Amino acid sequence: MAMFFLEPFGITDAGRVRQNNEDALLVGEGKDETLFAVADGIGGFEAGEVASSIAIEVLRRMEPGDSFEEALEEANRRIRAAARGDERFAGMGTTVVAVRFGQRDGRPVAEVAHVGDSRAYLMRGSSLRPVTEDHSLVAELVRSGDLSRAEAAEHPQRNLITRALGAEETVNVDTAVLPVEAGDRVVLCSDGLSDMVPEKRISEILDRHREDPETPARRLLQAALEAGGTDNVTVVVVDVRERREEERERGGTREMPPVAPPPAGRRRSPRPSARDKRRSSLSSRLLGRLLRGVIGLVAVAVLLTPAYLWGSSRYFLDVEGGEVVVHRGLPYEVGGVQLNEEWRRTGLRLSEVRRPYREPITERRLYTRDEVERVLRDLER
Repeated sequence: MAMFFLEPFGITDAGRVRQNNEDALLVGEGKDETLFAVADGIGGFEAGEVASSIAIEVLRRMEPGDSFEEALEEANRRIRAAARGDERFAGMGTTVVAVRFGQRDGRPVAEVAHVGDSRAYLMRGSSLRPVTEDHSLVAELVRSGDLSRAEAAEHPQRNLITRALGAEETVNVDTAVLPVEAGDRVVLCSDGLSDMVPEKRISEILDRHREDPETPARRLLQAALEAGGTDNVTVVVVDVRERREEERERGGTREMPPVAPPPAGRRRSPRPSARDKRRSSLSSRLLGRLLRGVIGLVAVAVLLTPAYLWGSSRYFLDVEGGEVVVHRGLPYEVGGVQLNEEWRRTGLRLSEVRRPYREPITERRLYTRDEVERVLRDLER
């Protein structure tokens, strides 16, 4: 029987705009050495960093046979408890994507779990495909056929997620079990990579650098930074290799243990049947019609999510009476109710703002607080 081992490498960077790094990662340092994860914290200042660290710490303590769903439900409880216990952490949450490797029925498999818009990709040969679907507003529009993937990549609200750890009392975790084979490469990343670097470019970098996982991980990070690096960037690359006799004592690798079948009653993501696909297609069409008419209501739902309050963590610039004004919240109005409030008047007239800075104002682009503070300093200069 062929023996398989893993060669992983992970890297994270604050990027070129943000001062602190709210991403966290796990690269086989936990009780399960075949478990890898990326978490992207939400909340601004240090709160997002706390939430992502809590999620990674729970995953670090997972035993090989433990349930992904139960672990992430525990992380959700801990994040909410921390937010209730300290007002500095109010509104914090985190995305998470994780993968662990093992064997089932004598064949190597990868089990993937995710919440939010951090992603997992599988590269086999020269073909790269996503194995997770973002829990975000624009992803719903893509699934319903109202947006193409290319349009979604440029959508101004592409970072509005609809699911996160810490957002509600319970969390719905998507999981899937994938067969893997020697030569496969699994990639986990935060949206600091996927938002900045097109999938075609990601695929090219992964395909060009096959010698080890470190080189493509560093090249992907560099590509995100060169594209602007507007967010924290985290990348984990895991190569699945077949073990040769002379490699048995090789360091830095992880052998793939057996993976138990999922316990009865646990949620999984099996391959859908034809009837399920028809239902999914019908549901997507209905969802598309709904979303076209009530984008604002979806925004309200996101806004009111307890630990992912975009209304308390997002800011945008607008023009009122010719003056540039900063608002806190979302640039929507539903039923005559504004989903934002005035946060700061700048005293600057739009006519005084240089042209390169006007587009984000007229587009009402969303920022975190530290990002909008930086924009205001630039405008004042």
